[in-house]
Amino acid sequence: MLSREKRLVKSRDFDRAYQKGKRATSASFNISFVQNRSQITKIGVVVGKKFSKKATERNRAKRIFREVVRGIYNDICPGLDIVLFVKKTNTQEPKIEAVKAELKKTLEKAGVLK
Repeated sequence: MLSREKRLVKSRDFDRAYQKGKRATSASFNISFVQNRSQITKIGVVVGKKFSKKATERNRAKRIFREVVRGIYNDICPGLDIVLFVKKTNTQEPKIEAVKAELKKTLEKAGVLK
């Protein structure tokens, strides 16, 4: 799990990333990112009810995405607020290896990786 200082927790930070941030899309998720005022990159994961009506499935997806982000956190440029919005896919349960490859590819396309 990411430490609290590396997570987006305030709604105004999420809103700022949605409204003023740049976007990148993938088959499984959307990314919004914007520069912040610190040297620490903060990441938030959002899984809406369109993904699943069951909270257990949404929480499982959040845990998977947070674990993937934790693994590649050091490769991400410092000083960003990043919001990952998980989309509904044909296979409800995302696989860690597939998510990691797709996330790296999308972040590289967005120019966020070092």
